[in-house]
Amino acid sequence: MRPHTLTRGRLAGTVARARQVTPRMVGVRLAVDGLVAMPGQTLRIYVPDRSGQPASRDYTVRAVDAATSSVDIDFVLHGEGPAADWARQVQPGQCLEFVGPSGRYRPDPEADWHLFAGDETALPAIQAYVAMLPAGACAALYLEVADEAEQQPVPGAAHPVVRWLHRGDRLPGTSTVLEDALREFRLPSGQGRIWLAGHTPTVRRIRATLLAHPGIDRRAIYARGFWDRHP
Repeated sequence: MRPHTLTRGRLAGTVARARQVTPRMVGVRLAVDGLVAMPGQTLRIYVPDRSGQPASRDYTVRAVDAATSSVDIDFVLHGEGPAADWARQVQPGQCLEFVGPSGRYRPDPEADWHLFAGDETALPAIQAYVAMLPAGACAALYLEVADEAEQQPVPGAAHPVVRWLHRGDRLPGTSTVLEDALREFRLPSGQGRIWLAGHTPTVRRIRATLLAHPGIDRRAIYARGFWDRHP
């Protein structure tokens, strides 16, 4: 393998492992000496587009193994794009450039309840955050995926109520299954926190719907668009 020349201002990691998490998701373990990162933070990775030029994409740190100086990142394989194309062919020993980590979001330990919602692009972050909750925490998860084969175990001691929402043959970003389900969400008592991410237009509509609830403070909602469909 040719030596890897690091681009100025970036870090580089070596792919230690690549595995098929589900039919539409690949998990990559990236070995990086000296990297200090926490689950739920973001790495901005650089992969070649079809013209060979570097394209940047933000991905969540799914898990961290300090003993092996490695981080796990999950790649969704729907559609065509530089990151998905890279993940389809990734092999151990390949190098990946990135910057980061960034992001400081953590679930509020004082919240009376938690709602996490999103599509499969949000699932790695949701899994990381739910794993931080203490046993007995009141938490609900609304997760949009293609079908049952895309469902994954939810780690941690909290044992949240999980609702898997299947869009079937609908293309990602074209289904309303997630927003339809959240429109019927009933607020628990007390002060809660909501984390929402995924398809950008869908996230915006859901946020507006949730803010229509009289008991929700906009400061209690963290909403982030991860991706959008392009013509």
